Amino acid sequence: QKQKLESLSPLLMSQLNVEKFTIFETQSDGGLEQILELKQLGLPVTSIVELERKRIGPKAKAHMGKLVNMFAETNPEEIISALQKQGRCDFKVDEETITLDKEDFLVDFDASQGFAVSKRDNYIVFISTSRNKEMMARGLIKDIARRLQTLRKERGYNPTDILDVASILDLDDESLEMIKEKSEDLAFLVRVKQVTFSKSCKEYRDDDIDGQKIRISVE
Repeated sequence: QKQKLESLSPLLMSQLNVEKFTIFETQSDGGLEQILELKQLGLPVTSIVELERKRIGPKAKAHMGKLVNMFAETNPEEIISALQKQGRCDFKVDEETITLDKEDFLVDFDASQGFAVSKRDNYIVFISTSRNKEMMARGLIKDIARRLQTLRKERGYNPTDILDVASILDLDDESLEMIKEKSEDLAFLVRVKQVTFSKSCKEYRDDDIDGQKIRISVE
């Protein structure tokens, strides 16, 4: 599976709009072993640990309420560490030590801050949720270029002709700043001499980019 996905790298990076991605093959399919393996691979996971209530009842007995409260105040990562090193986690309640084994916990994971995760079948995907200005700018350029190329075609221009100008109006400040930095790239993609952001064409088309109303033209 890894080789198949790696062979599709250009397509995946284009569709996901990411600069790079890494594929890992894992052996574990859940629980403590899976979290430990993902951590060992350096993936952005945060542990989720819950008590297996049915199993711990006979061990906790009259101390169940206090054990649950103590568990709730314990960092899940401390529990994972204890299970990894000792295969158990001890809780001291009223001078009595209650020992819970790894089977006494329900272990899962979520993405660390700054990442999102999706799980489906045997696949797990982590993706950064941090705003990458460079990637946002590339995506915006590609999107607007596609719309301007369509407009060129509809207006009957020869694909090989270098036109005078492409004009884009009503971009928000952030989008305008990003696209200005790459206006030469946009001009190359659309085959025009220059790209302007003020009214410089006779006729404009209304368009929409992710809910942002803009006007575009090419002449």
